[in-house]
Amino acid sequence: ADLTELAEINPPRLVSGGKKRVLSPEDILRYGRSDTPFDHMPTLEEWLLYYLKHFVKPSSKPNTYASFRSYICSHICPLLGDYALCDICEAVLQAYVNIKYENGRLDGKGGLSVKTLKEHITVLRLAFKRAIQLGIISYDPCRCVEYPKEVKKEVSVLSVQEQEKLTTAISPVYRENSMLPVLIAMHAGLRIGEVSALRIDDICLSKRVIRVDESLNRVMTYEEDGTIHCPLLYQSTKSSRVRRVPMNETLYAALNVYLATMPKQLKADERAPLFRTSGGNVMEPRRITYHFHKLLERAEIQGIHFHSLRHTFATRALEAGIPMKYCSAMLGHASTAITENLYAHASEDQLKKEIKKLDASHPPVCAA
Repeated sequence: ADLTELAEINPPRLVSGGKKRVLSPEDILRYGRSDTPFDHMPTLEEWLLYYLKHFVKPSSKPNTYASFRSYICSHICPLLGDYALCDICEAVLQAYVNIKYENGRLDGKGGLSVKTLKEHITVLRLAFKRAIQLGIISYDPCRCVEYPKEVKKEVSVLSVQEQEKLTTAISPVYRENSMLPVLIAMHAGLRIGEVSALRIDDICLSKRVIRVDESLNRVMTYEEDGTIHCPLLYQSTKSSRVRRVPMNETLYAALNVYLATMPKQLKADERAPLFRTSGGNVMEPRRITYHFHKLLERAEIQGIHFHSLRHTFATRALEAGIPMKYCSAMLGHASTAITENLYAHASEDQLKKEIKKLDASHPPVCAA
């Protein structure tokens, strides 16, 4: 029997009381979203705000939502918000990219980077894709946008001497506002939010590994009345994956001393923060950064940010001959392509070592 015959034999049943098994219009309005949310062609601003509320906010991390909202409300809508959605074309978006590249910073100090402009267009592309699915527009005007030639900035990395200087300047003995987060970033490659989120039981000395499954950061949240808050939030890592990073001897020895000298009452709760402030709170990224800059001043090291420690770890790992795929796994990158793109450079010291291989394979010819 075909489907029609089966339907005739077994017609849809009603629940007791004769009520159909369907959602009420009120529930659809409250929990769902209309396939025809507008009775007119919306402006770009109307559509982007609707897209934010109904598609981005329910399914994204708070920091992703905050980034999307910032791009839309602070950059895109002030320039393009009154266009009807159907009037946004390639020429309009190309002009937007070029204008923002020349003078797009909110502080008036020049233009936005190519990376940031690509993120703006990605937000628009995702929003237009949803509008196409709902039949509001019929094509994506982002597909032909071109970007200015990107000048790649070289990542800042500590020299071997600077790395040794910082390592020896940090005491491994437990203390509040400890600088051990610097060692973890420099010798294990963790991001600052991942270091801040570490708990006592994330450190496994017996296996010599650090479990990385959370990130702690301040995230801008927006209330319906327009109020803005910046609470500290534990979230999953950037790749949303749990990874286990092995410790080298330097880091293992330091963490061993740190945990051995930590007061017993603090170690009673294994899920307590690994690093604390003098007030007993978790040592958040801003506090870590503050003390890190003080450490750099004492060590007379300039031009380095906390994220440079992660770059330093990756550079030393690749210089030591660790294969790219293992380095990528320790860094928590979603793919080796990201690692290769970031660390395609080589340090000056490494180049000097490599050039000596030519001398070994082709001995110099002595003059007669």
